[in-house]
Amino acid sequence: MPIRMEDDPLDQQDFDDSNTSSGGRGGGGGGGLLAFLPLLLSLFSGGKGGKGGGGMKIVLLLVAGAAAYFFFFKNGSGGGVTDVVKNLFSQSGYSFSPEQFKKANVYEGLADDNSKNPLPESVSLLKFAPDRQNQGQQGSCVAWSSVYAARTIVEAASTNQPGNSTAYSPAFVYNQIGLEGCQGAYIQNAMEFMATKGVVAYNDFPYDDQDCSRQPNSALENKATQNKLHGFTRLTDGESTQGINVRAVKEHLAKDAPVVIGMMVGGSFMQGMMGKQMWAPTDEDRSQAGFGGHAMCVIGYDDRKQAFQIMNSWGPEWGENGIGWVRYGDFKEFVREAYGVDPMPKRGAATTIGFEAAIGLVKNDDKQYIPLKLKTGNVFETVNTVAPGTKFKMEIKNSTECNIYIFGQETDGSSYTLFPYPSKEDATKTAFSPYCGITGYRLFPRGKSLVPDNVGNKDVFAIVVTKQAIDWYAVNNAISKSAGADYGTKVADALKQNAVSGIQFAAGSGGTINFKANNAGQNAVLVVVEVKK
Repeated sequence: MPIRMEDDPLDQQDFDDSNTSSGGRGGGGGGGLLAFLPLLLSLFSGGKGGKGGGGMKIVLLLVAGAAAYFFFFKNGSGGGVTDVVKNLFSQSGYSFSPEQFKKANVYEGLADDNSKNPLPESVSLLKFAPDRQNQGQQGSCVAWSSVYAARTIVEAASTNQPGNSTAYSPAFVYNQIGLEGCQGAYIQNAMEFMATKGVVAYNDFPYDDQDCSRQPNSALENKATQNKLHGFTRLTDGESTQGINVRAVKEHLAKDAPVVIGMMVGGSFMQGMMGKQMWAPTDEDRSQAGFGGHAMCVIGYDDRKQAFQIMNSWGPEWGENGIGWVRYGDFKEFVREAYGVDPMPKRGAATTIGFEAAIGLVKNDDKQYIPLKLKTGNVFETVNTVAPGTKFKMEIKNSTECNIYIFGQETDGSSYTLFPYPSKEDATKTAFSPYCGITGYRLFPRGKSLVPDNVGNKDVFAIVVTKQAIDWYAVNNAISKSAGADYGTKVADALKQNAVSGIQFAAGSGGTINFKANNAGQNAVLVVVEVKK
């Protein structure tokens, strides 16, 4: 049997990212109703939303309604009242579904090594953010956070323009993905829509909180395809949808890529944050009684504050001009979903620049490289034998965005995919993203390791680095069907015209693989590794 992928044991450190606050995830229950009663008396006056304050009031009403629901339901009473409150709660705008969240590929983060991947002490994308507006009396927070905030910011940052000059329309997306009866939306659907169908400018499809049924014409739909989101990933600790990876959020922000979150809010996060900078949850907040879901956009962080900077859609009255801060620990406690948008790929002349990378095999136990030497052409082999059962990971340092794939040779000569690791339920799909848009040192796969067994005396696998994504399942099948004399030839045959020529390969001083590809007009760089056992 050749090299296999095995699950790593759970590392508690994966769940501890600067979590300085007490309390767990909390649950439902009563107790929050009385705190909201004063609000109920003042919620039915005010503006209609949009630019005014009605949106904030409707959100307060929804959270108050949720508290009432938990109160009445817990005590087994309420009858028709609970139905009314349930209906109010459903209008909060953000719907959480672990099944939807799991559809997004997992981000393969950079190595958590400050010497190799130092992160800035603070980052803020505020200068690229559009004006903070109010979503009004419509449960469209998902579109405001993903389209108006995140998509606008990543575009503005890539062109170094102010956000107002590039602001995109939340209504264009929300009106097409909203749940039945305008009852909110899933973040996953919004991200997928932006990546496949695109967005249009705010002024091309203005927002109206009183109308979510209006649909764009075909001309606008065609125009939107010019503004597609490059891609997105979920920022979790491995395949599980439970733990949000704080460092992964920082890595995106440090590369001018905002993060869209779904967070449980209520209590002091509502009226208590009017005109305030930092959210300080109360003990009652930590029970999350009466809390509801809300989507927002993370636009910065500050290690001195130990907090993330968040852009809301409740107008400039909330926080400081619509911006608030949430401490890292509270972020982990109250956030349920986090989606990182890909940084915008290089455009224009920058796309013709070649790319280079350094690749190494790092042992899990002592973090040392397994030394490699150049054998011939693009084939490398281990300097020494590697004991069966030795767990190691792949390290790659990329200076430009790229995609990473690993294929292995079976004992019968056929091929299989090592990374992105195929789903057990559907071998054509994966939970992992091969895209490395965040540049730096990356140690992957997260949560899994490569392991040679004790059969035979040599294992062979191929590393494929591409500028554009490839259909890894189709490529793997093509490798298996190839009549090539050896595995390297089979992989090269499967890649065909995509393979880059004129590559300079070399073994690094630490036993790594270094290459530089000057011909960027082609797509794929192939490296074959032979592991002696």
